[in-house]
Amino acid sequence: MCTFSDDLRVILAQNVKTARKTLRLTQSGLAENANISLSYVVDIERRRSWVSDKTLSSIACALNMEAYELLMPSEIRKIDDTAALLPGITALIEAKKIELKEHSDTVIDELARDVIKLFSKT
Repeated sequence: MCTFSDDLRVILAQNVKTARKTLRLTQSGLAENANISLSYVVDIERRRSWVSDKTLSSIACALNMEAYELLMPSEIRKIDDTAALLPGITALIEAKKIELKEHSDTVIDELARDVIKLFSKT
């Protein structure tokens, strides 16, 4: 049976390794940037060691992340990342709505002129 701390070790190890690879950092590079030993990084990624709050903060800083993100399951982080995109998506939709309205107003104006021309010919 898996304990809560075992689950956190798995999550931490996965998140550290994924973030490190995303940044194209070697384990040695992460160790240097976080000011910890290479063997400690290896032990964290292999779930053999736990971290202090200070070390967690150092690793997070070296990975350009917040410390809490290293303890979040990847499924939650993906939802969080998607939610972060919503303001940009909303702004894009609003801009396109304005653009469409401006364009449709032009089309409606042209249609009204054409209808008036037709009636004036009769």
